Amino acid sequence: MKLRIDRSELLTELIPMQGVVERKSTIPVLSHLLLRARDGRLHVAATDLDVSLTSWCEAEIDREGSVAVQARKLLEIVRSLVGEKVDLEVEESNALRIVSGRSRFKIHGLAPDDFPSLPEVPSSDRLEIPTEAFRGMIAKVFFAVSAEESRFQLNGALLKPKDGSIEMVATDGHRLALVETAHEDAAAGDGILIPRKALQELQRLEGSEEVEFRRGEHHLSFSVGRRELICRILEGTFPDYEKVISKENDRVLECDRKRLSEVVQRVSLLSGDRARAIRFQVEDGGLRLSAANPDLGEAVEDLECSYEGDKLALGINPDYLQQFLVAVGTDQVRFLLKDENSQCIGVPVEGEESRYLCVIMPMRL
Repeated sequence: MKLRIDRSELLTELIPMQGVVERKSTIPVLSHLLLRARDGRLHVAATDLDVSLTSWCEAEIDREGSVAVQARKLLEIVRSLVGEKVDLEVEESNALRIVSGRSRFKIHGLAPDDFPSLPEVPSSDRLEIPTEAFRGMIAKVFFAVSAEESRFQLNGALLKPKDGSIEMVATDGHRLALVETAHEDAAAGDGILIPRKALQELQRLEGSEEVEFRRGEHHLSFSVGRRELICRILEGTFPDYEKVISKENDRVLECDRKRLSEVVQRVSLLSGDRARAIRFQVEDGGLRLSAANPDLGEAVEDLECSYEGDKLALGINPDYLQQFLVAVGTDQVRFLLKDENSQCIGVPVEGEESRYLCVIMPMRL
């Protein structure tokens, strides 16, 4: 393999690959990128066996070929170069020679045959989603994805096409986030579980093009421009989330989102380190947030809000509340309440989504 390539273009494609490669794997090749020169392009691929990312750059190719090279070190070298063009050449024993301006590097690589074969997803049954809208959907539910490996069916978000809309939902058993966005080309279908790591990488994909989504028997494909991310479909049965969302919360509290976020941040400074909880007390005309810690002290702050109804207090995790307030993004937020033992449902007062909500289960104080 021998080629010349634009440094900035190569760097642009190497950066997203870093999130996919495995740095602590017992399989050395998973910390490498596969570089393959053919048909006037340098193709780049990364995989951890569950998530794969491929892309390409235009290149002046003198000799086609391929090699697997250490991902992080290649990025560091290309990032440090000052020349506009970079020459890449594979020498004996899979060593990659890198030349740019007066800089010369040679890094040891692995045989391309050692790199895992990448899955392919059929091109049928595709659905296109605006990139910004799709990334926005992920951002609104990602915080509710479970990180507990024992609950593998919750280690991702459920993507469910519906007639005229697309729904995404995630839960960790303590809170649930659901977002639904109108999409005229969507048709009702089975829900698909997208793994946590794939969601992280999809949020990093940039481009003005739409995300092209395809489903295979065991894998999902998401393409944006020249990049394609393929991941395994998470196995398992996702909870019947519609039954979880209460329809009986008839007490309505409306607050300024930014001011509420600031109050929550201050009051939570004196919440417990282990049992993270603050007191969420509403009464006619306002909201009182408080926290007490026997080792440190207590904090209390009042916030003017719109509320009509009987006095009500419940315990709530401030981190869960803050994550919803960041994700919702609107100026005003509404909370639907019932009693101290029932869930708190947060929704935007207005927004682009046809439906968005966050269910937070109460805590004992």
